[in-house]
Amino acid sequence: MAGVTYKCDSCGAYLNFDPESQKWKCPFCGSIFAEGDVIPEQQEETVPEEEAAQESQQASSSQVVYRCQSCGSEIMTDETTVATHCYYCHSPVVLQGKMTDDLKPDKVLPFTVSKEKAVETFMNWAKGKKYVPENFFQETQVQQMTGVYYPHFVTECTVDGSFQGEGTRSDITTAGNYIITHTHHFRMRREGRLTFRNIMRPALQKANRKLSDGIHPFPLEKSKNFSDAYLTGFLAERRDIAKEDIRSDIEGEVSNYVQPMLIDGHGYQTCRGSTSTRLSSINSQYVLLPTWVLTYPNSKNPDDPYYFAMNGCTGEICGKLPVDKKKLLRNAALLALAVFAVVCLLSYFMF
Repeated sequence: MAGVTYKCDSCGAYLNFDPESQKWKCPFCGSIFAEGDVIPEQQEETVPEEEAAQESQQASSSQVVYRCQSCGSEIMTDETTVATHCYYCHSPVVLQGKMTDDLKPDKVLPFTVSKEKAVETFMNWAKGKKYVPENFFQETQVQQMTGVYYPHFVTECTVDGSFQGEGTRSDITTAGNYIITHTHHFRMRREGRLTFRNIMRPALQKANRKLSDGIHPFPLEKSKNFSDAYLTGFLAERRDIAKEDIRSDIEGEVSNYVQPMLIDGHGYQTCRGSTSTRLSSINSQYVLLPTWVLTYPNSKNPDDPYYFAMNGCTGEICGKLPVDKKKLLRNAALLALAVFAVVCLLSYFMF
């Protein structure tokens, strides 16, 4: 598996994308490069048949091997990972062999929150939790926070909707000892063409949906045409879900919105009926979205680790932290002892 590292023109070291300046920086000589200096005009690339066959064979495996261009080491990684670091020389590497035309993202939303800011936010957030284990705040643990580009589908679709039903209005009059209610029935029919934008779905099967949805929304209007240069210095995952697989889910979601929108402002006291919908067009873009992630192993349930996630653009956070049960029980016991002492004192003075 071929890898690529973006090199500094001044000293030859590797470049990292800097979220704060939105430019590429050399961590050694401090040189700074703008987008035009790093991302060339896109040109069509031809892949030799032998290389394409090798990539096809590797794609069938759950693990693949790439070679670091800086030190030559061979590293094994998950088949959906498209950007990582060399574990030996720590150079950022983008795995170009995985970016086939059908799996290449349409857009990428670059990080704007730096790792320093993400770590600071995490510490402030976690320290507000009283019963988190103290070793959770160890510097070596927190520094493992990783910037990851997760694959998502961002969908725009148009739905033709039709509502048929009945609306009623009632008025009440009195005649002598009688109260008379008049109810008027009206046939209702409404039709409309509705457009929904920025419907998001994870494009990775192993993605934690709660974690993903918990840090929305993303400023999608700031997305850029995809270039692997934005992945330098971060991890990135490749989608393993096809656009066709989310169509029914998208259609089901937007169908729930159609009736409330069609009958909005109907003016009747009651309204009931049925709605039919037809998805007339759908367009899903494959977008990589930035997330800062820190995971913490769960000894009791290894498949359900504790996690912290931050939106790499807005700073929105969500997470699940471990609870130090010994500290919780100790504080509960102290509180119970204090309450018992107060009750004893009150009983002594009152009786």
